[in-house]
Amino acid sequence: MKFFTSVVLLAATATTSPVPRIFNLVSSNASDESYNGLYLSTQHVDPLNSKAVFRDAADAAEFYLLDGTVRYNAPNGAPYELALVSGDEVQSEVEVGVSPSSGSTGFSFTSDNILATDNENWGGWLVCDGASDLPGLYYHNKSKGGDVPDGCDSIELDAVYKDSL
Repeated sequence: MKFFTSVVLLAATATTSPVPRIFNLVSSNASDESYNGLYLSTQHVDPLNSKAVFRDAADAAEFYLLDGTVRYNAPNGAPYELALVSGDEVQSEVEVGVSPSSGSTGFSFTSDNILATDNENWGGWLVCDGASDLPGLYYHNKSKGGDVPDGCDSIELDAVYKDSL
């Protein structure tokens, strides 16, 4: 009888564990219309890191939120996570790193499914002309200044859940 009760409790626990919902992140509310409707993706930098860049919908990265960390659903199964990298600039990089310890925590969604973070230096998302031909995702490092840098535009990142496509 104990065995049967244990199996039932284990099954109940397994079925109540929330399954993370997969989503794409799409830019919106930019003052430059060409920056709206872009899908967040990655651009390879080295074996352990990538940059967060914007591409078209066909190349969109799939993400999920787990314990306040935005994780990238990488094709190779590696545990990539978004990381806000503080620097000395008003626009600071958003990196996609393979190390689970490098990801930033404190991410959440507003009631409108807009990605936000409780990072004390975070002043909003920016899309900026990147070093390559792809626009990059940065965050406004408000501890370094209040103005949006030239070549950047303030945006929001909207979660578009895969089950709603």
